[in-house]
Amino acid sequence: MSAIEVLDRLLAIVSQALKYLAAALLVGVSILICADVVMRFILNSPILGVAEIVANGIVIIAFLQLTYAVRQNSMLKSELILNLMGEKGKLASDTINALLGALLFGLVAWASWHPLVRSITTGEFVGYSSFQLPVWPVRLVIESCSILAIIAYLIHAIKAGIFGIRTDEVSAAH
Repeated sequence: MSAIEVLDRLLAIVSQALKYLAAALLVGVSILICADVVMRFILNSPILGVAEIVANGIVIIAFLQLTYAVRQNSMLKSELILNLMGEKGKLASDTINALLGALLFGLVAWASWHPLVRSITTGEFVGYSSFQLPVWPVRLVIESCSILAIIAYLIHAIKAGIFGIRTDEVSAAH
C-alpha cells in the first residue's frame, strides 16, 4: 500500500468522524434553538448567548464537513462542460480543480493563522458581559479543517494527475 493510499484511508476516517461530530453539533444547535423559543414563549426568559452560539456553531458545522465534502467530490461543478470533455480533458480538469481547491484553502489557512494565534493569546470572545463565548475554537476549526481540505485536494490532484484516477471514480469507491 502506497503512502498516498495510507494517507487517503486515514483522511477518510478523520473526515467521517468530523462529519458525525458536525451532525451531533447540528442536533445540539437545533435543540438549543427550540429550547430558547420555548423559554421565550412560556417563561418570557430567553437563554443567554443563543445567538452567539448558533452563529459560531454554524461556521464550525460547515468547516467540520468540509473535508468529507472534498473527499466525496461534492463541491460544485458543471457536469455539462465535463461531459463535453474527453477522458484526458476530464483528468486535466480534475487535477486543475484539485490544485485550485488546495490553493484556495491554503489561502484560507494562511489568512486564518494570525487571527487564531491572536484570539488564543488575547482571550478574544464574542458576546457581552453576561455571556462570553471564546473565539479561538471557531478559528481553530477553520484552520485545521482548511489544512485537512488541502490534503484531500492534493490527494485528488495526485490521483488524477499522476495515477489517472478521476475524482468521480474515487468518490464512487468510498
